[in-house]
Amino acid sequence: MTYELGPIDESGTATRIYPWSARPSSVTCYLTDAEWDLEEVNRTGTVDALSLQHARFRTNADGDVLDHLDLEFDFIPLVHVPNTMSSAGHFGQSSLLALAQLLDDIASADTDSQRASATTGSPIIGLSGARLPVDRRTGQTLPVQVEPGIVWPLGDDGRLSTVDTFTQLAELRAYVKTLRERLSVVSRLPASVIGTVSPAEVPSGYALQLTFGLLEAMVRSMRLAREAKYPLLLKMVQLLYQLGGALPPGENPRATLSFGAFLPTDRAGTLDLVARGVQAKVLSLETGIRLLLEAGFPVEDVTAEAERLRGQVGSAAEQNDSRIPVPNR
Repeated sequence: MTYELGPIDESGTATRIYPWSARPSSVTCYLTDAEWDLEEVNRTGTVDALSLQHARFRTNADGDVLDHLDLEFDFIPLVHVPNTMSSAGHFGQSSLLALAQLLDDIASADTDSQRASATTGSPIIGLSGARLPVDRRTGQTLPVQVEPGIVWPLGDDGRLSTVDTFTQLAELRAYVKTLRERLSVVSRLPASVIGTVSPAEVPSGYALQLTFGLLEAMVRSMRLAREAKYPLLLKMVQLLYQLGGALPPGENPRATLSFGAFLPTDRAGTLDLVARGVQAKVLSLETGIRLLLEAGFPVEDVTAEAERLRGQVGSAAEQNDSRIPVPNR
């Protein structure tokens, strides 16, 4: 859909009425996408001073030239979703920033461990007093290859020695294990989530659930940091759908995201708890359905699910009433 500009006022400002507001707006968003050849770049200014005279503008799928193309909406279609809260701005901190040094150390330790395993599997051997094969044409000693079943004749004072790097390999493996444990602590991801713990090593399900404490705190903090951005993101999607004609004009309802369970849950226990709570009338039907939703049950809408359940209970009660025999008078 195309929204034409309204009349221009005395100050020379044009306005446009967008589908989400009846108030005229004098703001619009333009898009420019261009590329330059390096030899045509204007080098008289700063590094970022690119002259539009030498620019080559791109085109979109509709064939429009992306040179100050009017997008016909008054907002920048960009929403930044942070991972952490920040007092200096809205950018926050990357989740990998605190782990960068550890990840680099693990990569270096894995490389050193691989090199040590190579020398352990094929050790460095020193020979003295051995009769080594000689090239008959050049008279030079041929390189010695370590192969299974090879025999080196040694003289009376001959000696064979090897460089054992097994101790260093064991230390490197222990160091890598320590780094991975440290990574689990810093990232607040338990070893059971990373996959370094066998299920047979966990003493009980309650002990496993206790290890998820730091992970749950991290997820809650990240969701808190994004709580104000999800409605803004969904609002932007609604406005774009209105521009395309998929949604009717008018004000949009506030929308947000509701997350389900991200940790292993006892679905059978939750279902039994909800059934007994609703039957004893200590839990409302809507609250019980929300508990099922948080436990991972595929419930799309709490209100619609409650209405369907009440309808099933009502129809079952009517069938039971129709089956009651009426005594003859």
